[in-house]
Amino acid sequence: MKICFFKPNSLVDGGGGEKWIINVAKELSNYHKITIITFNYFQTKRLSYKDLITLFRDKGIKYLELPSFRIPRGFPLPIPSALRMLQNEFNSCDVVYVVLPASPNEILFYFIRSRFKTKFIAGFHEFLSYDILLHKLYYPTFVRSLKAFDAYHVLNRFVFSWIQKRMPNKNIFFIPNGIDTTKFQLCNNPSESRFFNILFTGRLVQSKGADILLKIIHYFNNNLRFRDVTFTITGTGPLEREVKKLASMHNNVIYLGFLPEQDLPEIYRKAHLFLIPSRSEGLPLRLLEAQACGLPVIGSRIPGISDVVINLKTGRLVEPGDVKSFAEAIKDYYLLWSQDPAQYYEMNKAIRNYIVKHYDWSIIIRQLELMFESIVNQ
Repeated sequence: MKICFFKPNSLVDGGGGEKWIINVAKELSNYHKITIITFNYFQTKRLSYKDLITLFRDKGIKYLELPSFRIPRGFPLPIPSALRMLQNEFNSCDVVYVVLPASPNEILFYFIRSRFKTKFIAGFHEFLSYDILLHKLYYPTFVRSLKAFDAYHVLNRFVFSWIQKRMPNKNIFFIPNGIDTTKFQLCNNPSESRFFNILFTGRLVQSKGADILLKIIHYFNNNLRFRDVTFTITGTGPLEREVKKLASMHNNVIYLGFLPEQDLPEIYRKAHLFLIPSRSEGLPLRLLEAQACGLPVIGSRIPGISDVVINLKTGRLVEPGDVKSFAEAIKDYYLLWSQDPAQYYEMNKAIRNYIVKHYDWSIIIRQLELMFESIVNQ
């Protein structure tokens, strides 16, 4: 098959959607011809452009960054010459996978759909936030634009139900994110550690709950006051200044800033607990990475997180923004770690085994390949 992936921002942004494309394209390129098209726009350069080009060249993947122009809100749009290139590239492939939301590009595709002769799949890696006014206003237009697609790929149960209600006669594929479980290995035995290390890694933005994280740490340190507990934070974003301020106030808060991908497995292995207080998610890659290393997770009870975390077994689900409940859940895991490290380590192993069984890339890639084949052969 000839498969094209489209995202309206450069892969050097290095977020979850970008990494998903890189990993899936790399795996599928062993058997299929892969093209990736983006625009020459990025917000935060987390990945090396040179490394990406080397990887794609070695795997025989065609990667194009087309010229575009910015608009006041949303992603950029292609300039006229780039739109012609986009049309030619799309029509040379059997199927095109578009990562959504890509506003306002989905509207563009809706109005010029007749120019494209190939099949289109909409991939929902994020979702509109109803508490953001612009998203709420855009919602009816977004729903209408989805009619331009032949099939839909979703990462969690909530979006699957949402699509079913609005596109009842279309192909909908519920295939979660995947993880390389050979890269992310079991965490260290807790009996070898002097400190209980709590980890947050991700973009320091409100959608990821970075502001909630700050409140959790303040509450925990001011009310529970365990001396052998540390908080490790990695990532960059608009709330970086507040995180640095927090680290300067508390001796048990360590801010590492941005870390390259190759450093993350060791960071997970040295942790004992993973926090993910997000307000919205698709199906977070960081969550899978942490659990592949055996870390229990305390996360918001929202779609995406609740699809992976089994409450009271592989982690704890807490109502979004409930700072006290997050802190109390941390306390419970701390007490288990300090009082019975052997049982804690058995839990670590059980969590990893669950992720290997359900989310290893070898399983997920095959499901995605079958999705592409079924759409192409219709």
